[in-house]
Amino acid sequence: MELLVAMAIVSIVAVSAGSMLVAGMRTFQARHVGNMVAADMRFAMELMARDLRAATDVSRPSASQIRFTSPGDAASLSRSFYLSTQTVTRLQGGVASPLAANVESLNFVLETTAIRITMTSVSSVDGVVGSGLPLTLTTRVMRRN
Repeated sequence: MELLVAMAIVSIVAVSAGSMLVAGMRTFQARHVGNMVAADMRFAMELMARDLRAATDVSRPSASQIRFTSPGDAASLSRSFYLSTQTVTRLQGGVASPLAANVESLNFVLETTAIRITMTSVSSVDGVVGSGLPLTLTTRVMRRN
């Protein structure tokens, strides 16, 4: 009888410990996914800001696309940033380079001497919940030219 009671107590403790371990692993995975999306978005935002700071001949074909040239570029070499299938892409010299995935929206607003960029992530990645998403980043780039 005492052995059965002891086994029941040990079983309850083992199941509880296992549940806590699984919950901890899910939380770690969710935070890791959220951190990776945030890091990609920060990288893309910084690269866009750096390129747009020196941009000339800026045009905005749509709210989620911007075209420009930079000093020193050949006249025919234009660059652009755009959102396509939840990926922010940089197009330079006909070569497309993905910068950040899992982006729900990208918006460029042209002001007199500045460009405002707003980027929002998706709300979940691969069904992982609790990742701190969606995340919205906004910056205002003062143009030199």
